[in-house]
Amino acid sequence: MERIETLYKMNKFQTRLTEEVKNSLPREVYLELIDILSSITFIKNLIATEDIRGYAKDVKKSTDYNDGRIEVDLANPHILEDMDFFREKALFFEKHGKYTHLTPNPNPKSEYGLFWKQELKRWKYGLVRPSDGEWIPGELYFYWNYSPIWLVEQAGTQSDGAKSQGERVRKFAKPWLGDYLFHHYVEQCKRRGKHGKMLKCRGVGASFKAASWSPRNIYVHPGSGNPNFHLASDKGFLSGDKGIWGKIVDCLDWIAETTPLERMRVVDRAGSTLEIQLGFKDEYGVRKGNLASVHGISLKDNPDKARGIRGPLIHYEEDGLFNNLEKAWNVNRKAVEDGNTTFGFMIAMGTGGVEGGSFEGSEKLFYSPGAYNVYGIPNVFDKNANGDTLCGFFWGAYMNRKNCYDEEIGEPDVIKALIEILLDRHLVKYSSTDPSAITQKKAEECITPQDAIMRTEGTVFPVSDLKDYLESIMVRKESFLAEHYVGELVRTGDGKLKWRLNNDKFPLRSYDKDNANREGCLEIFEMPAENANGEIAHGRYIAGIDPIDADSGTSLFSIQVMDLFTDRIVAEFSGRPRLAEEAYEISLRLLEFYNAVANYEKNLKGLFSYFDKKNALFRLCDTPQILKDMQMTKDMGYGNTSKGTMANAEVNKWGRKLQADWMNTSLEDEENPGKLKLHTLRGLAYIEECIKWNSDGNFDRVSAGGMLFILREDRYKRTQSAIANKDKQVETLANDKFFNRNFNKPNAMNGTQIHY
Repeated sequence: MERIETLYKMNKFQTRLTEEVKNSLPREVYLELIDILSSITFIKNLIATEDIRGYAKDVKKSTDYNDGRIEVDLANPHILEDMDFFREKALFFEKHGKYTHLTPNPNPKSEYGLFWKQELKRWKYGLVRPSDGEWIPGELYFYWNYSPIWLVEQAGTQSDGAKSQGERVRKFAKPWLGDYLFHHYVEQCKRRGKHGKMLKCRGVGASFKAASWSPRNIYVHPGSGNPNFHLASDKGFLSGDKGIWGKIVDCLDWIAETTPLERMRVVDRAGSTLEIQLGFKDEYGVRKGNLASVHGISLKDNPDKARGIRGPLIHYEEDGLFNNLEKAWNVNRKAVEDGNTTFGFMIAMGTGGVEGGSFEGSEKLFYSPGAYNVYGIPNVFDKNANGDTLCGFFWGAYMNRKNCYDEEIGEPDVIKALIEILLDRHLVKYSSTDPSAITQKKAEECITPQDAIMRTEGTVFPVSDLKDYLESIMVRKESFLAEHYVGELVRTGDGKLKWRLNNDKFPLRSYDKDNANREGCLEIFEMPAENANGEIAHGRYIAGIDPIDADSGTSLFSIQVMDLFTDRIVAEFSGRPRLAEEAYEISLRLLEFYNAVANYEKNLKGLFSYFDKKNALFRLCDTPQILKDMQMTKDMGYGNTSKGTMANAEVNKWGRKLQADWMNTSLEDEENPGKLKLHTLRGLAYIEECIKWNSDGNFDRVSAGGMLFILREDRYKRTQSAIANKDKQVETLANDKFFNRNFNKPNAMNGTQIHY
């Protein structure tokens, strides 16, 4: 058997995949590792051999500069070398407790003055290594040399492997490939007049990096017309324990204590208003000096709160928590753009698994950069995404995981990091009783952007499994969809229904409501099954409907049909035709085609009225008995009150749980070991809705699914009850002891009647 290490040729920074390593891993972990190595282009690029990745000397020079700088490829980076060259001042300070041995001298032309003039130039333009053209942008030079961060340092390791005591210390950051690439991404954004979007795992020190930008900007872009802004959804992410403001103050204090640069502050507020402005007031009260400033603003639920702000930097902290990120972003674009000219830089940064995060807006900025003037790079970060589309910058958990990178130059040991991450996931998956625990774990230690944007709160759906399934579909999307029937049901001259393919109609296969064509059309996954008599068995097919009432609106009409014999969803229509009655007719024909009955949200009356007009009320189920038994509804009577389900918070929650429980049920199929019923789903938009579901959004397919699965549960309970009682004697008055004791029995022989 060929040794595994020969199958994957890797650079010297990677842990070798030997037979010993393979045998030490659970089979599931090993197979997932191999899948990642073969399907994520960026990871393949990172582990490639030295001759393939190359070094700075092998990279072409940038045409945007005339000082020999190389053009950094963010999607396929070269191997870093001797990064201490760019950390000379930090290393000097660590050794001597100061940045220079030169004697302080106020004369700007003195050696001391020229030294600091040169440093300010590096803060602004960065530093180039003449020998090979390697370079770092100004923001990174400042961060590595003038913005020490708080780190946890272990005192040692216990002999039994248990955790040891550590302490927080203030040190300069070690070189990381992630830092290098991210700051080059920021530089490329600015160079092209674009803004930035980063999606990241937890624990990469992003707040420290962002906190260093404003202090740097204050000195390289002085003047009252250059304020810097840090925006958060809540003030706690500015000034609380998780806040960035304290880090900004620490950095400014460091500059004041260790450099001769201006330190006086004409404004220094840290209460309800967060603001620092360098400068002073003269004897007349006139502000003088640097006068550049930094501000912290909490937007909460008001995206207009920051309207009108202008400056070199607008930073969105933990953008996954912004309920109105898109609106806030578009509002503030006017503050940093003038026609085709961009004079300020905006960047949004989001962490996977952040508590309370929803990521709808963050996801749009990341995956649709062009729509928001965000600089897009080839998407080489998702599985089987080969750079054909553009996205923002992604910092995966494998990039610079603790103890999984070379501390001298920052090159990551991707293999070791992935093994640790996958083992952690495996442990959580099989040891936790919380179904959302694995989702949270994947989001926090994301390997792909899709991992990072998973909603971790407020949902019962198996988001992680659904995402994995959707990713596997997208690899074979064309062949997968080729098995579906797309078209319409038309009536023939004899009134019967006939299926007709229609290539001019398009089903809505994405949750995105911004789709220009929202009319939709029927999509059939499995045609109705006929019995030996050429008939469709009554009771085999059921449906769930989320209706609409008005001819206009944002909600979609959605119907899903299920085959109770196979327990699979076999057809769907979701869309918004010109008239509501068009949707009603489509659903009526679909129910007739499958000889099905439907449960529907009867909060709206239009569907019932239409079916009544068409003498088709028998296609709408009576209010499920199970809802009455569980006291979830008190509906009684006739007409609309006797049909369908009155949707409320309790009913909808139960409907979602029923869908999730079904999804998590094993197929118990010998041909598909380990597969769940969710792996039978064919509706792409429905899968996407389940992944993205949250209490604030409008998820019509999930609502239709709730009605469907409530009816399924009702049918199941009734069937189980019938099976359980099939051998029991039917209880009648003839067997009732009280009746027999008090009344004469009928004489079967002579026909004597009971006397009352």
